[in-house]
Amino acid sequence: MPVFSKEDLEFWEENGYVVVREAVPLENCRAAEQAVWDFLEMDGDNPDSWYPTDPPRRGIMVEIYQHQALWDNRQYPRVHQAFSEIWDNEKLWVSFDRASMNPPERDDWKFQGPYLHWDMNLNDMPVRLRVQGVLYLADTPGNQGAFTCIPGFHRKLEEWLKSLPEDANPGQVVREHQDEAVPVAGKAGDLVIWHSALPHGSSPNSAVRPRMAQYITMSPAPNDGKDTSEGRVTGWRERLTGLGKNQKEKEHNEGKTAELTPLGKKLLGLDPWVA
Repeated sequence: MPVFSKEDLEFWEENGYVVVREAVPLENCRAAEQAVWDFLEMDGDNPDSWYPTDPPRRGIMVEIYQHQALWDNRQYPRVHQAFSEIWDNEKLWVSFDRASMNPPERDDWKFQGPYLHWDMNLNDMPVRLRVQGVLYLADTPGNQGAFTCIPGFHRKLEEWLKSLPEDANPGQVVREHQDEAVPVAGKAGDLVIWHSALPHGSSPNSAVRPRMAQYITMSPAPNDGKDTSEGRVTGWRERLTGLGKNQKEKEHNEGKTAELTPLGKKLLGLDPWVA
């Protein structure tokens, strides 16, 4: 069964983002959320533990990449199906991305970003299809540090860049559009997929619970899915940090290599999509 309706795909084309409802089961969310709490050595039921001062933790990103619970979400069939429909291609590789814990603001802890930004090279024009995604691990109202973006900006990015003064920094200028950013609320298990040409970011949390999330994206496998990747396999097997860092940190020393399904092996690059 298709994940997206005709209306969903029209919304995607117009706005540059779409929400996949119930992309993973609730039990997957609970397992991944607990993995993040354990990695941070925090108690999800004790707000005093969310704001450590030794060492200080000011950002919202969590450098956990290879946990079984994260892989269970990456290799969940409905997640793959959603990205397949966006790309019109089932032969995809999944990113080794991290998680996020965005706690409520208080006097001694203020949200420090990321505010509106791009994760793509703005000199690489014309705009091509690139996608990113964030999976909510807990219910996330709009005021709970939700993902935000400027809908439709992917369709005008090139012209907007051309309109800027030659010495302008687009990353700085886009902050002036912060009031155009829309928070995207969701339930535990909902996956937000967005076009990378959208200015996007997280947001300050004025609720009572942290925003718990896992970043997931997929892109077409090289050589039409005929290739495998020794480097990616090593990253999974040795539990290295993702996002191209490939470092031996906490998970390498304390973790256990995640078990993969047949789909997961293809999404990793352990098995080819095409024999």
